[in-house]
Amino acid sequence: MEIGLTLFPFVLLSIVLILANLESRDRVFRWLTYLGLAGLNMLVLFLGLAISALGLIDVPGMSSGMGDAYGVLGVAMILTGLVAFVPMLPPVPRLLARWLPFNPNSAVTMTALVYAVYLVGSGIGQQPLLSDPAVLGELGGGSVTIGLLWAQALGMVLLAVTGVGFLARRNWRETIDRLGFKRLTLRHLGIAVAAVIGLVAFQIVYSLVWQALDPVGFAEISDASNLLLGDMTGLAGALTIGLAAALGEEMIFRGAMLPPFRLLLTSVLFTIIHSQYGVSPAVGIIFAIALVLGVLRYRTSLTVCILVHFGYNFVSVMLPTVGQ
Repeated sequence: MEIGLTLFPFVLLSIVLILANLESRDRVFRWLTYLGLAGLNMLVLFLGLAISALGLIDVPGMSSGMGDAYGVLGVAMILTGLVAFVPMLPPVPRLLARWLPFNPNSAVTMTALVYAVYLVGSGIGQQPLLSDPAVLGELGGGSVTIGLLWAQALGMVLLAVTGVGFLARRNWRETIDRLGFKRLTLRHLGIAVAAVIGLVAFQIVYSLVWQALDPVGFAEISDASNLLLGDMTGLAGALTIGLAAALGEEMIFRGAMLPPFRLLLTSVLFTIIHSQYGVSPAVGIIFAIALVLGVLRYRTSLTVCILVHFGYNFVSVMLPTVGQ
């Protein structure tokens, strides 16, 4: 049930992306894309109103912190549903096209901009729920399972391939090329290994400095992450977190989004979706990783990005178990 609910939004988003890509065949698909996006925006708005109402209701057993967290999520979704109509106005993509290399008249561009608003809204809205150990503890903690992680990864892969036009404008080979997949060479393998070592070293030093300067904040974010991941530890957890995140997130951000959205904007969006770190120094690590992966995508391939992302996540999960 949970896996199906996790996949359902991705399927809806992918259907609208397919319609947008079919614009190249018939202009009617542009109008169908408008209708699809308007429907999605209204759905987000409705869910935001429902969640806001939940935050206002005096639910037995719900703490004030939990109510506030739901309130923030509800307001964020309401604003997201409203703001997401803005990129559907023709002057907006034309204005953004002065700085970003995309076609402002394309239905795919319009859809991508709307989805970027969704990313920002959901990332900001979920922060109080995912970054507060007390709220996570009230939710039961350990809400992330292997099945849910892979469902989310599959959904992201679906968005990536439909976003670049698979079956609508591109065949499988063209889709692979557009996403940036290339055969892994020995040189690129060496670059990937060096990048993993460098990122892990950066994380260790950065975390030690953060812990020394702000031990309370560091402990709070660490506790929240541990509660969120639950039993996702050890070899099985490391492999799942490494592979699922690497495939899904890299195909979306460095594969589909990076060329038109460029390095800085893509890195900011990537950082925002990591809601579990809240507004803390941890976002500096995520942003740095996003920048490195973006540069690697430009200089090497998406294959290298996936390998580096997997290696970094795998080592980060396994490292605390060393010596235990």
